[in-house]
Amino acid sequence: MGMLSQQMGMLCGMTVCYGNQNEAVYHSLGKRREVLLKDGVFHPAPEPITDTTVYDLASLTKLYTLVSVLQLIQKGIICFEDSIFDLDRRFARLKDCSLYDCLTYLALLKTEERVDAQKDADTAREALYSVRRVPLHDESRLYSDMNALVLQFVVEAVTGLPFYEYLKRHVLIPAGLDETWAAVPDERLSDLMDYNYEHKWLNGAWQVTTDAIPGLPHDPKARLLQTETLNLSGHAGLFATAKDVCRFVQALLNGTLISEEMLLSIGVNRTGYLTHLGDYRQFLGLLCFCRSPIQQKSEVPGWMGLRSFGLAGYTGNHLAIDPEKKVFDLLLGNRCHNRLSQVIPEEAAEDLGLKPDGSGQVKGPEGRELQSSFRFIHQKDRLVHEPVYQCLVSRGWL
Repeated sequence: MGMLSQQMGMLCGMTVCYGNQNEAVYHSLGKRREVLLKDGVFHPAPEPITDTTVYDLASLTKLYTLVSVLQLIQKGIICFEDSIFDLDRRFARLKDCSLYDCLTYLALLKTEERVDAQKDADTAREALYSVRRVPLHDESRLYSDMNALVLQFVVEAVTGLPFYEYLKRHVLIPAGLDETWAAVPDERLSDLMDYNYEHKWLNGAWQVTTDAIPGLPHDPKARLLQTETLNLSGHAGLFATAKDVCRFVQALLNGTLISEEMLLSIGVNRTGYLTHLGDYRQFLGLLCFCRSPIQQKSEVPGWMGLRSFGLAGYTGNHLAIDPEKKVFDLLLGNRCHNRLSQVIPEEAAEDLGLKPDGSGQVKGPEGRELQSSFRFIHQKDRLVHEPVYQCLVSRGWL
């Protein structure tokens, strides 16, 4: 499992966890930070990953949002057939969108303007309220942040609680999660994984991120929406230790948070099929990916069962759960910090001197040698999920 971090250098650092409903194993490698930018110059500032390292969960936050919605459905407070507008009148253009459509991505949602391009949190929220449903044809990609963002506001509207407050009362506390936060406490800021200083090569020019300060969500929409009123966005923004994420998964597998019937419904395919163009539309369940005929497009390891589901986070995270076999596979990685993460067009990777798998070093705009995490997502099956499978088998958990 150390190939991604130690040999290929794709990840600044990583923690891999696997287990069942009762036990979990943790393996950590690499650093939570490599460099700091001072007076326009990058200086070495290495800090190791420890048991107390706090990770930006990025899109893994969507699973916590999903659990919140499923709890409300299970209690009969809302139902799949309710329209989003009826649940939250601020979404005036979603009268034709049911809660089920939103959860399953059968509703393709678009805003008039980019949420993360707005000047402040208030205008960002107004941009979000303008979201509408657009015609859905054979688009191969349906997955979007918009659906989970909308569902955050639905939870708030029907409960009368800020989303993070609902989450604390009904998910975090019942599951025993005391190291999961929307805002990391001051005394734990020194434990944060650093996702700043991401480098991208976009159409012949460098783009360097310097505002992803540890403690703020790496996701620009979540960061903007948090700037004025501390709360949690539905699509990204949670921070947690590896042990707390494992506790959350175990609470799901043990039936602490939602019923087994609800849990088994998450990974049922609602969207995927072979289109007339000969391509597969994304296989999605409830706010999650499910098993796909094309493994490269699946966030579910090939050895997991048909009811399994998975999510990936932009920062380098991945979580997959098999609710029938009662096992899980978790990667909390950092592909952003001090890395070349994106190359557009992809053909330029060869000109930059990268290997076919996307690994290698390039000279960045500051004249420093940068490790590449480009095409990192295509390495997970071979370098993470397969070794995890062997470990689960060796322990008798599969």
